[in-house]
Amino acid sequence: MVTLKDVAKYANVSIATVSRILREDDTLNVSLETRTKVQEAVAKLNYVPKPRKNSNQNTKLVVAIIQCYTYEQEIRDTYYITLLQSVEKYLKTHHIAMRRVREGDIDVESVLQNVHGIICIGKISSFHLEKLCEMTENIIFLDMDMSPITECCITLDFDDAMYQVVKYFHDLGHKKIGFLGRSEYNELNHHIQTRKRSFIKYCQEFHMEYQEFSLEKDLTSEAGYNLVYEMAQIQKLPSALFAVNDPIAIGAMRALQDLNIRVPQDVSIIGFNNIDAGNFTSPSLSTVYAPADEMGELGASLLHQSLLNGKKLNSMRIQLPCYLIERNSSIMYHED
Repeated sequence: MVTLKDVAKYANVSIATVSRILREDDTLNVSLETRTKVQEAVAKLNYVPKPRKNSNQNTKLVVAIIQCYTYEQEIRDTYYITLLQSVEKYLKTHHIAMRRVREGDIDVESVLQNVHGIICIGKISSFHLEKLCEMTENIIFLDMDMSPITECCITLDFDDAMYQVVKYFHDLGHKKIGFLGRSEYNELNHHIQTRKRSFIKYCQEFHMEYQEFSLEKDLTSEAGYNLVYEMAQIQKLPSALFAVNDPIAIGAMRALQDLNIRVPQDVSIIGFNNIDAGNFTSPSLSTVYAPADEMGELGASLLHQSLLNGKKLNSMRIQLPCYLIERNSSIMYHED
């Protein structure tokens, strides 16, 4: 049985271009030559298009959003929620229909049928990556650093973020920094490991001591509280702490205060992600802003433009910068 993929291969165009030409999508901007090649391929291969129930409905773009992260990752801070909401906002604003599914759901393949493009959020397995790329050329990956770069992906510059954090503590006079995160590697925390490697690299570059404080459970405020509370009672803490997310930093701050360790006079703290709650802690939390909102809008916009132009997205990696936000939980350090 001849498929759209066969026609697209014969005409040397994308599957989405074939589909939209055959259903006479007036929003598609392609040359007469391309349209002719597709029609010739249809005739040569004897392709029979599926009947359309509602031509007006079929001209509307449909994009699938695949959530490639766990419920644990979703609830521990607002990063993925912000990213998802930004994508959805763009699609709604431009009247693009959307379908949402999680990687590994039993009905994922049926959800992806007859969509014009796919936006993947989070780190997808190599098995599912290959499957998706077979289904459509119109796909973009958000918050996934691909190597080698075979598709279009957008990531954050975690390395520079850690440079900013370590240099900032160095310039404030701190000589030893604690890293609050997880020590073991798995698919849930590969970004944390990326940050840790860069953190260690820049500590060595600035000739600063560092100490790892490993959380065994979820990366939550409670976990941050328990870890720092326990460690502070058995050893002298570094004068500065960096937490891999803001909830951990907030929990750590509360633990120090309960132990009458002053923040930031005795220990400075910096978090990561810039959640709203950080503005309302006492003191307010210094943090690193991760531009999830901008990433979602940019990714949806790039995919939208590729669908309108009928062209495959170029294989490339776009890296967005993170920014250090200085608040009141970090100050100049003076040794007693």
